[in-house]
Amino acid sequence: MIVRAVQEKMAAILFNCMSLLRDIYNQVKPYPTKTKYGLPLPKKCHVVLTDDEIGDRPVLIIGDVHGCFDELNDLISQAQSRINTSDLFIIFVGDMLNKGPKNQEVLTLLRELTANGSASAVKGNHEESLLREYRSMRMNSDYKLSKKYQYLSTFSAEDFQYLQNLPYSLTVPKINSIVVHAGLVPDVPLERQCLIDVCHMRNLVYGESVFGPVPVAHSKPEIGVAWATLWKGPQHVYYGHDARRGLQDLPFATGLDTGCVYGQCLTGIIIDKNGDKTFVTVRAKKSYYNNNE
Repeated sequence: MIVRAVQEKMAAILFNCMSLLRDIYNQVKPYPTKTKYGLPLPKKCHVVLTDDEIGDRPVLIIGDVHGCFDELNDLISQAQSRINTSDLFIIFVGDMLNKGPKNQEVLTLLRELTANGSASAVKGNHEESLLREYRSMRMNSDYKLSKKYQYLSTFSAEDFQYLQNLPYSLTVPKINSIVVHAGLVPDVPLERQCLIDVCHMRNLVYGESVFGPVPVAHSKPEIGVAWATLWKGPQHVYYGHDARRGLQDLPFATGLDTGCVYGQCLTGIIIDKNGDKTFVTVRAKKSYYNNNE
């Protein structure tokens, strides 16, 4: 009995030591600087929106727009009517463009709102994809855009520069929140999150390391478990990228991709200065794309 008690005590000590080492490693491991397509990094990968930038305005966080300009206008109008003010600060969770019908119009509005201090956005995997296409166009004058990317021919160099400099995360202390496109791995500091994961992940699987089991990001929703179900704060995370699961309203995370471009809904959430939250949703006018990915 004494030997077994000692063994259990030693096992507990070893487990605690390994957990401590893993936490230390997460704090000191090299900063991730790689993007999926080898794209240049933005000026800042992680941006903090100060209280002064937002002021007393309610915050409206909007899910994946994917070029659905008409639905975006309807959603903003609905939010303004719901709280009886047109003075909102709008945050987009990425994938503002691609697949939908009016990409140039969405980008023009986004740039106008950003320029007048009324909006910010993070980069989504589809912004990365179109920047990859833009790079190919610049490197090869004979490069032919596929049908999916024909709309890029109307974009200006300034449009592409704006998209290139979108950050991968926005931290919003006023509402104790972080906005990313896809997700975050628990217990890893924001600045040390893998940028590919932040932009592409949906799930977590557990892999082995010298420190024991560690969560590893995965992009396929059928492998592992939804990362947001394991996120325990303290900051609330708002994200998109997961239309198959639809609206995800969890204690410390809210997924806002409700598949507008696939004929479903465009969803946003209003957070007022008191922290009260209200969902707003508009139905898609039609299905614009048939590949629900």
